[in-house]
Amino acid sequence: MKRNILALLAFVSISAFAQHVDPEKRFGATEEDSINCVNNISNYTVNFKNKSYEVAYPYWKEVFTNFPLASVNVYYNGPTLLKHLIEKTNDEQKKKDYINELLSVYDQQMKYIDILQTLTKTKMTEGYILGKKAMDYIKYIPNADTDTAYEMLSKSVSLEKGLSEYYVTQQFMKYSAMMYKSNPAAHGEQIIQDYLDASVYIVEVLDKYHANIENYNKKYEELQDPRDSIKAVQTGKQIDQARVSRSNVDAYFINCGAASCEDLNRIYLESLDAHKSDIEYLNKVISVMSMLKCTNEDAYLTASEYALAIEPTSKAAMGCGYRYYKRGEIEKALELFDQAIELETSITTKAELCYKVGAVYFSQKQYAKARTYAQKAIGLNSKFGDPYILIAQCYAAAPNWSDDNIKNGCTYFAAIDKLQRAKSVDPTAKKEADKLIASYSTYTPSKEDLFMRGLTSGTKVSIGGWINETTTIR
Repeated sequence: MKRNILALLAFVSISAFAQHVDPEKRFGATEEDSINCVNNISNYTVNFKNKSYEVAYPYWKEVFTNFPLASVNVYYNGPTLLKHLIEKTNDEQKKKDYINELLSVYDQQMKYIDILQTLTKTKMTEGYILGKKAMDYIKYIPNADTDTAYEMLSKSVSLEKGLSEYYVTQQFMKYSAMMYKSNPAAHGEQIIQDYLDASVYIVEVLDKYHANIENYNKKYEELQDPRDSIKAVQTGKQIDQARVSRSNVDAYFINCGAASCEDLNRIYLESLDAHKSDIEYLNKVISVMSMLKCTNEDAYLTASEYALAIEPTSKAAMGCGYRYYKRGEIEKALELFDQAIELETSITTKAELCYKVGAVYFSQKQYAKARTYAQKAIGLNSKFGDPYILIAQCYAAAPNWSDDNIKNGCTYFAAIDKLQRAKSVDPTAKKEADKLIASYSTYTPSKEDLFMRGLTSGTKVSIGGWINETTTIR
């Protein structure tokens, strides 16, 4: 009989046993328990696959409650099943019970995580599970307690760091801002650290996605497997969503009023001399102030100077570059900016530095060099909209390449091409791109003037001069 039970266990495709785990204990202490367990797993699995969640529920619950180590799938499928029941029931007490049960799934999974991990090849971490619990706690608990949600999110993000899901990191920053608003004195220093952590971790997520896209594209070129191409497109969508989350992280911190550039400048200036040899402290000042775009403040510039003297890093070099730029020593500033780009290891951040250097060249009316750096940024991060906007601004700032003003006016079509591209690759660029499209459209030649040159809608036009691009008449 025991042999028959083990055969039945294999038949229902339960996760493989680890050699050091006794299957009889996982499936019950007695033969009768084991049969009962396997029958419940089989019944719940079949109905779950058929999306008959109401039918599957009592079988699933029996396994979850009485055989917590029998099947890893109980923890993977439980949230889907319970969320369906939560959303379908109109009975408030049942809804409350299902919600509590949903949260207990995550608790029990974390409780037995070490044993469950031996039963599956899929990596299972406490931080990831806790992040899922926090998201469902916020979603399903009416008037979710801010302290409780923040505690879960904070622990999840601190455990996962750069592996944290971008939406969990976003919620972490949202609830940190809520904590600050409810008690600024108690949470003032913590929210700055939270913002610093969240910003770093979400950039690491973006870097991971960029590396994945590169890998999928490379595999597709080699093997021509359409699945790799599909994965690359899906990862591109994740980048779009993560960039929105990154913007939201910034917005939560800025809008909570925790610290303006002036506030940070005042706070840090008072302590910089005492920490001029403390590279960790200096890097924190540089990071926070650069993330908040407080790069004109003396505290940022001074911290960068102190830090570069101790250790050449990308952030310190960028800060010193801004100091020279502010002094009007443009060549020295650009030299330091190039050093910052060279030292940077993050693809996402390196692309942003290239864009910033391009913006400096734009401010100096060196439009060809500005475009070169914008193109470097795009080469590093094709989902980055700001460099396309910068190129459009360069074209619009120097549209005259011909003796014919009508042809010069066609330059604005090329600028609009870049703005449309910015919108298509980066949702966060849409607002600025739309504003500039509306502005530049007023400078394009009229249909009548174009017709007199033999140009109609859909005609290709070559833009000469340093721009040297082809655009299409609208």
